[in-house]
Amino acid sequence: MNIKQLQVFVAVAREKSFTRAANSLYMTQPAVSWQIKSLEEELETLLLERRDRYVALTQAGKEFLPYAASMVNTWEQSLAVIGELKGFQRGYLNIASSTLPGEYLLPQAIGGFRKKYPGIKILLSIQDTGEVVEKVLSDKAHLGVAGAKVASEDLEFYPFYQDELVFIADPGHLLLQCQELGLEDLLHYPFVLREQGSGTRMAFEGQLMLHGLALTDLKVSMELGSTRAVISGVEAGLGLSLVSRLAVEQSLALGKAVILPVKGLCAQRELFLAVRHSQKLSPLTCLMKNWLLDFPFRGMGTHR
Repeated sequence: MNIKQLQVFVAVAREKSFTRAANSLYMTQPAVSWQIKSLEEELETLLLERRDRYVALTQAGKEFLPYAASMVNTWEQSLAVIGELKGFQRGYLNIASSTLPGEYLLPQAIGGFRKKYPGIKILLSIQDTGEVVEKVLSDKAHLGVAGAKVASEDLEFYPFYQDELVFIADPGHLLLQCQELGLEDLLHYPFVLREQGSGTRMAFEGQLMLHGLALTDLKVSMELGSTRAVISGVEAGLGLSLVSRLAVEQSLALGKAVILPVKGLCAQRELFLAVRHSQKLSPLTCLMKNWLLDFPFRGMGTHR
């Protein structure tokens, strides 16, 4: 048994796919399959069930996974320590991010990081805030970037960017004829929202609570899995929404969407870095955390 076999097994278990695991490890799919076959032969037991569209863990695989993940994590931390002594010439980071920072902020910051540390391989996966939290808690990601702070004794959150939220509508919406709008005025019209678990949706629910309202008071016409899809829905006249100004800037510039000035709206929210509270961070994870906290995002919102 060797560490490469364990790394491949953990990646396949995490991605539930040989192809996605191969991509995340910068390997070919046959090489991944060979490593898994070798590991199963070494252990003399089947760890994975190959199904039509995904890979599932056997009972033995489920029992073996936490031990394999722990060994891989220890190995990666030891490499990070050596990497620190050698000036971070090599290493691997897995970052889980919610949609907005993952699509609009992190590419710029990671690009700068890679220029300074070209030997560091970085996997950036994008999902909603709830899934980001789950990945950090289960050690599937070294660092999380979340669109909202989630109550958890096992997580530590660092505010690193202040985002502005705005209500948007299509250019022909009836509400544009009103000179002054309150949140209550919007309740009579359909809304297009992000799915449950997204940071933007959590922020919207917080705004509604401040005004004594709930999502059930809205006419929700559609729920979508990305901010870009929500903006496209608004542009198509499917409803109103609350989104990040960062994400809607292009649509505003092209005249495909407009901002509704709503009185009493607290239009700021924090974006957070999330790390395990009880786990000592590797030097490489600390390096990336500090890099993001100090990164000067150009032409974007407010950096903390």
